[in-house]
Amino acid sequence: MKQQILHLASRGSTMVTLWPGLVSAAFCTGLAFLLYWWTAAPGITWAHEAADGAELLAAAMTNGVPHPPGYPLYTVLLQAWLTAGMWLAPGADLARLGNLLSAACSALGVGVTVLVTGRLLRAEKLRWLWALLAGAAWAISPLLWSQALVTEVYAFHTLLVALLGWVVLTRHGHGPLLVPVVACGVAHHLTFVLLLPAAVYYLWQLNGGQVRALIRAAGVVAVGIALGLLFYIRTPLAAAGSGTPPPVNWGYADNWTGFWWLVSGAAYRGYLFAGSSSDLFGRVTTWAYTLTIQFTPVGLALGLWGLAAWDHDRPALRNFSLLWVAPMSAYAIGYYTRDSEIYLLPVVWLAAIWVGVGLQEAVTLLRTYWSRLPLAIVLGALTTLALGILLVVRLPELSLRDDHAAQEFVTAVAATIPPDALVVSLADAETFALWYGAWASGELTQAAPDLILVNYSLYQFDWYRRLLRRSHPQVVGDEQTVEELLAVHAHRRPIYFSEPLSYVPAERLTPEGPIWRYSPPP
Repeated sequence: MKQQILHLASRGSTMVTLWPGLVSAAFCTGLAFLLYWWTAAPGITWAHEAADGAELLAAAMTNGVPHPPGYPLYTVLLQAWLTAGMWLAPGADLARLGNLLSAACSALGVGVTVLVTGRLLRAEKLRWLWALLAGAAWAISPLLWSQALVTEVYAFHTLLVALLGWVVLTRHGHGPLLVPVVACGVAHHLTFVLLLPAAVYYLWQLNGGQVRALIRAAGVVAVGIALGLLFYIRTPLAAAGSGTPPPVNWGYADNWTGFWWLVSGAAYRGYLFAGSSSDLFGRVTTWAYTLTIQFTPVGLALGLWGLAAWDHDRPALRNFSLLWVAPMSAYAIGYYTRDSEIYLLPVVWLAAIWVGVGLQEAVTLLRTYWSRLPLAIVLGALTTLALGILLVVRLPELSLRDDHAAQEFVTAVAATIPPDALVVSLADAETFALWYGAWASGELTQAAPDLILVNYSLYQFDWYRRLLRRSHPQVVGDEQTVEELLAVHAHRRPIYFSEPLSYVPAERLTPEGPIWRYSPPP
């Protein structure tokens, strides 16, 4: 009886300890979701480097395979979300639903961040205030906020990153939790692997730093990786389709060659460490600038103060931070694309936790000089005010609530093209918007039955020509170039370009709505 009473008392004490963290996390999650919901794009968008969103939606609606490496887990998640959304709200805009999935994932990640930060701070009565402020700083950081408003893979990625941090840093890498988190992370985005050395190191140190502990931690992570890689089995199954292959079908990965081209990112491999040594300084400068603007120079200084505190008192967390930051930073610096800074999201996430630690350290230091002043309340109020000002300042630049450009393009194309049209596109923005209009919302194929969409850049690949032949055998034959394809159909079908191409004489193109009609030579 006495043991039962002690057990119940222990459980009650644990719940009392947990409640402040859970309430803080729920509060921050709710506010973040309201912010993201209010500022999310109303439909497909080209803003925030999110042109891919239209393609992801088209892939989900056709059970297809999106761009490399295929994102099998995200595609299934998006399919389930859209199905539930259309059941709960018939007639809802598909792209708006996809954008709200990102809002939900980002907001949940903010809540997890509050929990992680609070558990890593010293136990004192205001630690959840600092954790909440760290979560709020993460919520309105430009990188996260921008991705919370659009259909893209990175919002879900940040949720999985936060869950990895939660399991490793606060749950001691509990196997039944760590394995599914690692599996989901690998199945979703392969850069997740770059974070795993930090996880293995911290679990190794947490369990005594012995060889056996290292083997156990690495083994648990390896099981998660293996399970995550198994999820890529979806790719060839979806690529093959049932009868006609899905139209969004990168790599047409029903064979090993196409599968490896897709999952290895062969199309993008040339961008990795492709710059010259003279470009390196500019890339490092961009890296530093990106990290600085997330929390402002003052916020970054607080974060570095927090990291310095770990360096002094908790070297395992310091080393974890270095192993977490270094691989992702090297990848972001070395990947020469216009949006490579997006890969710094895990770094910014950890820096937000440093900010929470820095706030607590600042109060501790100031109390040594002004012990009678309510310094915690003052610093908390000033930080809240600063975050509020940042939110207001960033709102006009980041909000997409009035962004209709991409959807207006699709609507204008639908009003322009006739049946049997062949539309050639080049840039991602127009290409993916056309794919969305044809294979997700369906407005293009309704306006122009038997519409044929051809991407000029992809036509160079054998898999893409094979896909077009399977999908449109009456239109695409053995033509090896788009020029040959146009020569065959110039007098058979109306031909349009989403933008003028250099090889097409300007006098052959006539603007019609947002696109150009091609007039073949006699």
